[in-house]
Amino acid sequence: MHLWKFSIVFTLLPSLGLCKSASLQRRSTSCTAPSGAGFCETTSNTCYGGSFVAGYCPGAADIECCVTPCSTPSGSGNCEYTSDTCAGSFVAGYCSGPSNFECCVTGTGTAPPPASGTAGFDLSGTPAASFWSCAAGNVKAVTIEGYIQGCGAGGEVKDVFVSNYNAAKAAGFSRIDAYLFPCTGTQPSGVACKSPATQLSEFLAAIDNNGMSLDYLRFDIEPTSTANGDACNAWNLGASANEALAKEWVAALEGSNRNWGIYANGNQWTTMFASRSTDIGSQLPLWAVQDDGTPGVNTVDIFMGGWTSAVAKQSDIVWARG
Repeated sequence: MHLWKFSIVFTLLPSLGLCKSASLQRRSTSCTAPSGAGFCETTSNTCYGGSFVAGYCPGAADIECCVTPCSTPSGSGNCEYTSDTCAGSFVAGYCSGPSNFECCVTGTGTAPPPASGTAGFDLSGTPAASFWSCAAGNVKAVTIEGYIQGCGAGGEVKDVFVSNYNAAKAAGFSRIDAYLFPCTGTQPSGVACKSPATQLSEFLAAIDNNGMSLDYLRFDIEPTSTANGDACNAWNLGASANEALAKEWVAALEGSNRNWGIYANGNQWTTMFASRSTDIGSQLPLWAVQDDGTPGVNTVDIFMGGWTSAVAKQSDIVWARG
């Protein structure tokens, strides 16, 4: 189930502070090199995320200053142990290593801007009835999965699309969107995906035949693989064929006269297309996936495919849209 932040901003990866490195061992001496503050470490160990600088540590020649830059919403600095003196303030969660190894921000950075957009979530499952009233009391927007890869059928309308829409409507959500997660790959079963025109037609028919009033529609471009445990393969046709198929889809979306956006993660782009700059439809708004835990459409800074701005961000289990 996708959950988005309500401003259509998808957040990026969690901080590298979640990665622990057994090889990063504390030495007894702190150091300061021209590139910043650090700690003295033997070069046979790993200066994870940073680099060694010779000439700033006492002792043997293989003991050098490990300087590890870090960046936080409050500003940039260097990773240091909290037992050392920080000229500014320590910010946890942005440095790899032990829990007392944090980012020392000197105060030269600026405070993060207030998050922009309306918070919301997207839904692919079938929640209990009690969920809807609770959710509506906390957020104002929801995006419902309406069409799935359905690789055994070549793509199909989600079986709970209509019931989830009706429940969201009854709960009083002021903004309801829907998304199409298309069948785009070759499947182990040998079942071919339906054409983009057929899949799109089935999705729009479900909307129109059930009298749904939706603000925006979202087209998901994300790689999946049965080899990784996913139910279906997606975008596994090779870079050139994937690009041609994506452009065929975008042309169909534009021809439908609906409000469409593209949901995608810049860090996954080159797993599907020839390069990060491959443009398959930047004329449509971007719903950026940037899983950094930072809400707000205005905080999107990972782009690809010709996009330079986004209208929504998914930053963790919630999203934000402008």
